[in-house]
Amino acid sequence: MNSHSKASMILVSLFIFLLQSVTSGPAPVAAGQNEIRYGGKYSVALSSEPEALDPAFITGIYAVTVANNLYDGLVEFDKDLNIVPAIARMWKISRDHRTYSFDLRRGVEFHNGREVTADDFAFSISRILHPETHSPVASLFLNIHGAKAFHEGRADNVSGLEVLGRYKLKITLDKPFSPFLSILAMVNARVVPKEVIGPEFSKNPVGTGPFRFDRWRAQQEIILTANQQYYQQRPYLDTLYFQIYPNIEWEKVFSNFERGYLDHSIIPSNKYDEIQSSPAYLARYQLVSKPTLSLVYVGINCRQKPLDDPKVRRALTMAVDTDAVVKSITKRGSIPARGILPPGIAGFDPRLKGYGYNPVQARELLAQAGYPGGEGIPPLDIWTVSKSESVKEELAAYRKYLAAIGITLNPRVAENWKHFIQMINDKKVPLYYAAWYADYPDPDNFLFVLCHSASRTNRMGYENNTIDRLLENARQEVDYIKRIQTYRDVQDRVMQDAPLIPQHVNSFNYLFQPWVKGIEVSYLGAAYIPFRKIWIDYLATSQAKR
Repeated sequence: MNSHSKASMILVSLFIFLLQSVTSGPAPVAAGQNEIRYGGKYSVALSSEPEALDPAFITGIYAVTVANNLYDGLVEFDKDLNIVPAIARMWKISRDHRTYSFDLRRGVEFHNGREVTADDFAFSISRILHPETHSPVASLFLNIHGAKAFHEGRADNVSGLEVLGRYKLKITLDKPFSPFLSILAMVNARVVPKEVIGPEFSKNPVGTGPFRFDRWRAQQEIILTANQQYYQQRPYLDTLYFQIYPNIEWEKVFSNFERGYLDHSIIPSNKYDEIQSSPAYLARYQLVSKPTLSLVYVGINCRQKPLDDPKVRRALTMAVDTDAVVKSITKRGSIPARGILPPGIAGFDPRLKGYGYNPVQARELLAQAGYPGGEGIPPLDIWTVSKSESVKEELAAYRKYLAAIGITLNPRVAENWKHFIQMINDKKVPLYYAAWYADYPDPDNFLFVLCHSASRTNRMGYENNTIDRLLENARQEVDYIKRIQTYRDVQDRVMQDAPLIPQHVNSFNYLFQPWVKGIEVSYLGAAYIPFRKIWIDYLATSQAKR
């Protein structure tokens, strides 16, 4: 069975609501020279600085990478993307798919030593929904009964959040919401302690996770240390060190990895072919490859003239040979994208052709829109935060392709991740180059979050009432086949409006140092590596340094 088929089967199971109860424990200790050992520091490259480490405000992949080690939720994803117990040891879902009852583990502690209770989860979700919090992820929880009234200041509490005892929590929804259990596995649904919440919490976070926050030096490093009282067993590592690189400088990251400063690294595009064919690299390092649930795309500002015209947007899409860009520049095992949904996720349509490269038709569309030969279209800026050589070459290729139909493109690089996100959130740029990585393995996490007009992460300013209605209906649909057909229909309709240019699906292609053991990678990619399971083989370390 190939990995895409396997992922599809796994993801199908996420839509079937089951009562699950498993025990998570430490990995068995191996004998002899491979005996698992405690201790050591693990160094990770963080390709941009997180915007926050508070679950209520996390929307970026870099914050998720760190926060996944600081916090726990009711449930979590395992390596095969099954939903398994975390702080909730078991749960029940009602026949009408509206009520979720959770039974919490006893004795789980926050990093400040206080025990976690059901009231803490009710507080954490209510805090996200509180109108004064202004959380960018509040929409994920508005399906809880009473959440809208509370969010709009018309109620004093969220009536659908009920604490039935110290360790029992009941969540009632207004109507069925198919992705809800997956959303509870997201970092945003992790529990936080009420008594330490304040203006500085995002910079001094307190959770329950396998690692505790130590310090954060802006633009330099974030350091976490082992939580000795972690309920699933303390992690093997003593320290988790995140080295911050301001603007996704993959080549610099890889260079530091080769020098032994980092314990794993993405393979840059300009090294991919060499490493794949080099016995020396493969003998020296551990290569881990896996497709991810992701989409790299160019967002088009649908509110800015002349990009508010679908014909102009279609022309841009047809003018660029994205297949050639991916195969000759991006590389890294990336898969050219035809639509928004990646392979391996429910609703992916292998028959979808996309627009394809057609500069002749692109010119015709521009003429139909009143811009023959691109006349009347001002130079368009395309923004990125990446300084990698690959992205520079990709955007240079876009510039060449668009010049062929009479449009001038100016690649621009944002000062940092915060600056970039602010600009695209505010719809201030005509075009932007970005990547979306799944937070939960459901088509809702691509189509709703990127394309619904009310979504905070719809950064294209795309609005279509029919799409909104279909996406809302899909969230309530409990018939799996009908739900998937709705998402395929939505994707077809969105692609006709062309609010973005789908470029490729990223593949996880990383090298790990020979001394790294316990590596576990899921289809959610690098941000979800469970560092609590990693340990350092000191024998391999000493041999590698000879």
